[in-house]
Amino acid sequence: MKARLFDFFSCLAIAACLLIWSGCDVDSATEYLGPMGPASMSAPNDTGHADSTTDWTSTSVPSASIEQTAVAPVDGALTVYFFDVGQGDATLLAGPNWTIVIDAGRHNRSDVVPHLQSAGVESIDLLIGTHPHADHIGQFPQILETFPVREVWMCGESHSSRTFERALDAILSSGAAYHEPRAGESYRMGSALIEVLHPVELTGNLNESSICVRVTFGQVSVVLTGDAEAASERAMIQRGHNLSAQILRLGHHGSETSSTREFLEAVRPEVAIYSAGEGNSYGHPHDVVLQRLARMGIPVLGTDRHGTIHVQTDGTTYQVTSERGSWMASAPDQPVLVR
Repeated sequence: MKARLFDFFSCLAIAACLLIWSGCDVDSATEYLGPMGPASMSAPNDTGHADSTTDWTSTSVPSASIEQTAVAPVDGALTVYFFDVGQGDATLLAGPNWTIVIDAGRHNRSDVVPHLQSAGVESIDLLIGTHPHADHIGQFPQILETFPVREVWMCGESHSSRTFERALDAILSSGAAYHEPRAGESYRMGSALIEVLHPVELTGNLNESSICVRVTFGQVSVVLTGDAEAASERAMIQRGHNLSAQILRLGHHGSETSSTREFLEAVRPEVAIYSAGEGNSYGHPHDVVLQRLARMGIPVLGTDRHGTIHVQTDGTTYQVTSERGSWMASAPDQPVLVR
């Protein structure tokens, strides 16, 4: 059933948030933005937000049956942009008539909005902040001030940083719908299926509470895991999610805390992509991860070496290109070709 922009309980929750917010100081902001029920997916045209040309359908299903969810016939093409935003994350999924942005770069840079504008973005259907660290939600305010945003997802964890508080302010001021997704939920946007893989519940560990999703367009899937680490990867495997994907965005910038062999074997990616800043102080990506990928025969591209990386697919085949020249292509039932 097609969801409304605000269901009854969402309206009540948001009204309560705004009433409480008006009497609180900034430092207490994290207390008032909690779960608001099922994601709301259809925007009226007179709100100033994105037009409702994209049909969102949401269903909550047991994780074990996620892989049985039917994939809609492909309409048009999907391009995924892994933007070069230094030691941070920002990913754009641009479909035929819908747009998803996952993470918003670093708090001390101003490069995400220009990247989105260069990609032709005029409005955003879904903005996801995988977790509250400043290198993932750093430019939420700029995005929400520049583009009409229909829906925002956050994991639900709180943080004491000014960056997190400013992100909350921007969400409340934008009028966008708000949701905290949990593993087992699935959503359809146009021809794409969005499956929530993690978290089931919050633990207080921001990285391990990262929103993880699998986006499927035709026969091509992309898995994105924020900064989720080994424990989260293990939990996703144990819950029986379908994790298989041609494209894997490596967790935690290619850190050794993530991308375990067991998880890589579950995903079976044909291409791995990470986002990291050139010469970053964390040493990302870590050699142990790069060596593991090499032993498994998985090609890897990173924004520190290749700049912004693009994946374009018609739902059957895909091409991976970067602004610094490397590219890969797939063909049905054939291994990825590397150039």
